Amino acid sequence: MATTPAHNSSVREALPPPTDGEMSHRAAADEVATDTLPFVSHIAPIARDLRYDGTRDEMLMPVEVHFRGGTRLPTVMRVEPGRVELLSIQLAQAIDRRQRGLDAGAQGL
Repeated sequence: MATTPAHNSSVREALPPPTDGEMSHRAAADEVATDTLPFVSHIAPIARDLRYDGTRDEMLMPVEVHFRGGTRLPTVMRVEPGRVELLSIQLAQAIDRRQRGLDAGAQGL
């Protein structure tokens, strides 16, 4: 589903401005040529320390947005406290599953 410029304008206004040296990239459909729309292929964590923004009670996770055309853009992902706790549990479970897989593979050698 295509997003209209009117929708992007309201989204752009709702997003908080970057703070504390944070980089940001926000492009509305009316700001980007339609034949060169950026398509995100994936977002990857950057190997840097997480930060805590006490004014907004959010964890700031440095990430890099990878676009299909090869462009990469560093920014931060803002995560509220409840999501941080859920993410912590999910990461612990994924690490445990990976370790069990490695252990099972080592036993098969």
